[in-house]
Formats: sequence, C-alpha cells, structure tokens
Amino acid sequence: MNTEAVIFDLDGTLLNTIDDLADSMNQVLHENSLPEHDRDKYFYFVGNGARKLVERALPEGWGDEKSVEKFLNRYREVYGERWNRKTRLYSGIEDLLLKLRELQIPLAILSNKPHKDVLKVVAHYFDNTLFSVIAGQKEHLPHKPSPDGVFLILKELNVLRENCLFVGDSSVDMQTAVNGGLKAVGVSWGFRSVKELREYGADFIIDDPLELLFLL
Repeated sequence: MNTEAVIFDLDGTLLNTIDDLADSMNQVLHENSLPEHDRDKYFYFVGNGARKLVERALPEGWGDEKSVEKFLNRYREVYGERWNRKTRLYSGIEDLLLKLRELQIPLAILSNKPHKDVLKVVAHYFDNTLFSVIAGQKEHLPHKPSPDGVFLILKELNVLRENCLFVGDSSVDMQTAVNGGLKAVGVSWGFRSVKELREYGADFIIDDPLELLFLL
C-alpha cells in the first residue's frame, strides 16, 4: 500500500508499561487493605483508560462513583511517582522508528492514557522529533475505539485514511482502526493475544517491529 502515515498505540505497542501500571494500582489497593492482583491480570484491566483500570481492579461492591473517583485520584498520584521505574521500549522499536523517520513517513501516537501522562512518557523515552502528533485521553475527545482521535490526527497530518496504518496490541486498537477506515496492524508482543487481534479486525499481524516495513 501507499503508506502516508503510521499511527501507534503506546502501552503494549511501543512501550512495555505493564509493571509500572500494575505496581501503581496494587499499591493503591494495598494502602486500603484491598486484595491485590497478579501482574498478568493487568493485561486485561488496561486498555480503556485509567478509570476503567481502577473499576476493573476494585473488588465487587466498590464500583460506586465516589469510590472510583477516590481511587482514581490516588492511582494517578502513585503512577505519577513511579511511571518510569520498570517501563521499557520493546526490542526493535527504536530501530523501527528511526527507519520510518529516514523514509520520511509521518508518525503519530493515539493512546487512552491521560494526555499529560502520554506527553511525559513520550518525552522521556523517545526523541521528540519522531512524532508529528501525540494524543492521549482528553475530556472532549472520546476514548478509543472511537475513531475521533484518528480523524483529528489524519486532518493534522493531511493524509487519507486508506493510506494510513494503525498499529496496536489490543481489541480496542483493532476496533479503532476498523472504525476509522485504516489498515489495522496487530503486534504479537503486546498485552493481548493474536487470537483477540484477529477477532477484532486485524488486517496484518507482525511478530517483530521491523516487519512493519514490509507493509509500507
């Protein structure tokens, strides 16, 4: 295809953030004498924004709005202190991004992580010249799998949806690509299974970041 741009998910696609996310939420649960969760459970708690993560991690009966808001605020505080303790780039991601820059293909990030957190994380782990657009969760912007964020990015980059790849690791990302009319690329190294990616509309599955180059 004639690829004019690539939009990436962040957590589970470019960065392995699961340990810092899990440790942060488990600390909040521990502080309140609530049951903590194994790391692997967080692969399915994350993906739909911080509020959903908190709702899924809280025990049954703790899902009222007041409780969720309380734990969400504390989770944000804790994650704000420990977001970079264990988070790392996936192997091969840096090489891929540099190659895409050499090819002069515009790159963007669309994440359900709060926007200010996305900016902070991206600034810490990546060269600030790599991404033309960086978009996280904002109050006025519906979460993925809504395609609204995709449409804003396409408009800013001035590219056609049929000439753009969306790369992600979850059903949410594949649905976002499908809803936006983009080619959906699932990554097998992320938080969810290849089976899930295929079921939710992946056009391609890649097992190594540099395989993306063959889809351009």
